[in-house]
Amino acid sequence: MTPEEYVLFALSLAQKANHKDIKGNPFVGAIVVDEKGAVIGTGYHKIWGSKHAEVYAIEEALAHTPDLTKCSLYVTLEPCSHHGKTPPCTDLIVQSGIKKVFVGSLDPNPKVSGFELLKQKGIDIQLIELKEALELNKVFFTHQKKQKPFVAVKIAATIDGKIADHAGTSKWITNEQSRAYLHAHIRNQVDAIVSTAKTVIEDQATLNCRIAGKEAAEINAVIIDRTGSLLQATNNGHPIFYKRSHTQLYIVTAPSAVDKNVALPSHTSIVEIDFNSKGQVNLEMLGKKLLSLEMYNVLVEAGAMFSSFLLEQNWANELHYFMGSKLLLDAGGLHAFFGTDHKNLTDSKNLSVISAQTLGNDIYLHYAIDSL
Repeated sequence: MTPEEYVLFALSLAQKANHKDIKGNPFVGAIVVDEKGAVIGTGYHKIWGSKHAEVYAIEEALAHTPDLTKCSLYVTLEPCSHHGKTPPCTDLIVQSGIKKVFVGSLDPNPKVSGFELLKQKGIDIQLIELKEALELNKVFFTHQKKQKPFVAVKIAATIDGKIADHAGTSKWITNEQSRAYLHAHIRNQVDAIVSTAKTVIEDQATLNCRIAGKEAAEINAVIIDRTGSLLQATNNGHPIFYKRSHTQLYIVTAPSAVDKNVALPSHTSIVEIDFNSKGQVNLEMLGKKLLSLEMYNVLVEAGAMFSSFLLEQNWANELHYFMGSKLLLDAGGLHAFFGTDHKNLTDSKNLSVISAQTLGNDIYLHYAIDSL
C-alpha cells in the first residue's frame, strides 16, 4: 500500500465516530504499520475527553511487539502537542520509538504544533494532505478558523426559483422523497436548526427530525426573534414548543426585548444578541454564542430574507438546494433569494457541487460555497 492508501485506511476508522460523541472535536483515525507493511495497531477518537486515536493505535501495536522503532504511524490529523482533557499525543509518539509519521491534514488549532515538535525531536514526519481528510473535519476546521459554526442553508424551490406562491403557500413544493431525505440525511446530522420567528410562525414549524418508522426526534432550535414575538400569548400552543427532554429552544432577541421575569416554556431560553438598525442580528456575536452552547454544525431553514442575508454576509458554508418538479409562473411568488443592491455577474458567488441526485422527480443539489 502507498502512504496515501494507509492514510485513507486510517480515515475509514475516523469515520466510525459519532459526531455527537466527540462534541465538536475532530474525527481522527490512526494506524501503526510495521517494516513489512502490516497494520499492527489501529484506533480512532471515539468519545470527547477519552483516548485519542494515536493512543489506541500505539497501545495495540505495543501489544503486538515491544519494539516500534521500525514502524510508521499514519494519522489523519496532526498529533496534538498540548495538555487538554488528555496528555499530548506527541509525547507518546516520541516515547514509543516510532521514527516515521505521516499526517493527512494539519490542525488549525493554534495550540497544536505537533508537526514541528516531532520534526524537532528527529522524527521523519510528512504531510500527505488529502481532500478526504479536510472534508471529514470541515466542521472542526470552520469553528477553529472562523470562530463560528459550520453553517448550511437549506432551500426548497420550484424550477423557476420560487419558495411560495403569492398567498404564501409553500406546502408542498418538494415531494415526499425530498422531505424524507432532508430529515434522514441532513437534519439528523446537525447540532441545531436555525430559523426566524416569522418562518416558524407562518409554517407552524416543529423543526424536529421525522424519519419513517421512528419516533420524531428532538433537535435544538435557534429562532431569530428580535422582539420576542414567539412568546406572545397567541403562540402559546405553537408546535415549536413540543415536549423536549434533552434539547433546547433558544429564542434570540435584542437586549431587554423580553422581560427577564417572564415565565418561559419548558426547555426554552432567551439569548440576547445585538441587532443593527435594519433589524439584522449581529452574526459575529451569534456565532460565538452558538459555539459556547456546543452548536458546531447548524442548518438554516428560513425565508429568503434571512437566508440571503447569511449568504451576502459570507456566513454560510454550504447550500442544500431542493428543486421541486414544479413550474409556478406566479408573478407574485416569493423568490428563493434576493439581493439588497445591484450587482454585476462578476460579483456572483461561485459554488462547487458536492453531490447531485434525483429524488423522484425532484433534484437535490448539495453545494459548497467557494468563498468559505
